Amino acid sequence: MKIGIVIHNLQLVDSPQTVKDVLTLLSRDNCIDVCLCGTMGKVAAIDAGLENLIETEQFLKPSACIEALFGSNDLVCLLNHGRELQTGRTFGRIVVSNIKNPDEKPLIQIERPGCLDGELIPWNRAADSHAKKLSCLLNLKISPPPLPFNNIEITNQGKRVLRRISTFPGANIMVEGIVIGKATSSEVILVTENGFLTSMEGGTIKEQGIEILHKHGERVPVDLARAWVKTAASRKSPDGCKSLMEGKAEGMAKNTSLKKIFLQEKTPEGGVKVVLIDHCAERSFELIEGAELAITVGDDTTELAGSILSRFGIPVLGITDGDCDELATAVNYAPGSLILHLKPGMDDDLGGILQQELFSGKYSAIFENLGDLKRKIITLAENSLESISEY
Repeated sequence: MKIGIVIHNLQLVDSPQTVKDVLTLLSRDNCIDVCLCGTMGKVAAIDAGLENLIETEQFLKPSACIEALFGSNDLVCLLNHGRELQTGRTFGRIVVSNIKNPDEKPLIQIERPGCLDGELIPWNRAADSHAKKLSCLLNLKISPPPLPFNNIEITNQGKRVLRRISTFPGANIMVEGIVIGKATSSEVILVTENGFLTSMEGGTIKEQGIEILHKHGERVPVDLARAWVKTAASRKSPDGCKSLMEGKAEGMAKNTSLKKIFLQEKTPEGGVKVVLIDHCAERSFELIEGAELAITVGDDTTELAGSILSRFGIPVLGITDGDCDELATAVNYAPGSLILHLKPGMDDDLGGILQQELFSGKYSAIFENLGDLKRKIITLAENSLESISEY
């Protein structure tokens, strides 16, 4: 049987043995096709030495990954590790609700494997028989799918949209990859009027994040009902989990290396490719192919992208202004990186200038000399520049 597996959540990937155990057990009598969601999940996979076992080329959301795997597999599993069991169930319900035809193939959620409260959730009737087999194989109980819930309310002829988010106090709330606030309770309610975020119940709004979300003066509206909304927390290894492979033999086939994929493009003769990563660290993998330098705009973006690109030896020139949400718990930069520390609130302005003057409104360009480019950026930042850090 062919089994497609979608892996989600850093907390799970940060326990490489748990992932290896599940994949090994499922591959024993089956052919498995594994993909991983999320940029930071891909980073964790690299750090854990899992990039040879897991497909990391795709840049799809969990629901889209599942839909893609439906076409070539007999069964699809969503492998997740929620912060708590209930948050894992809620996540699964949201993912399934975004699948166009969730009954196309048997679909099972493997939630918190190796933990005492771990469980299997068969998301359609066709998955019931498969769930019984996996229950014995993975030593996990079977639980019924949580009841559907309506987390989105649209009123005032579609002009007002309310969206509920299950989270935890202290979590960063992100819309389309931008941190727009911080939760102060277990439920946050976002409200937009005519496409513009106006309030957040159960949390505090980050005004700069709202400005970035709506493209500053361009005032670009957001469809909150369809937007990518998530919570962000620090990476942490799961507690109370045990090996699933006690007394069981191992063995698994390997795939191609991630690094070969992203570093195979050659730089054009007589020029150097530079990419601009402006408040979108999660696009780092998509943008870095063939690049020798990345200009990063935003404190968190600089830390996250810098850590990602350090795995490939690609330095960054970071534009920061001290407004950090601490999304990255460990920060590393490749040798040759420069971080410009600007006056508060000035990184976005400089980022816009760089994109227009140096990148012609795009996100990558070819430059003849990196030294000249760095000097030009420092000159453009001169009036707001407070200090420079070299790595």
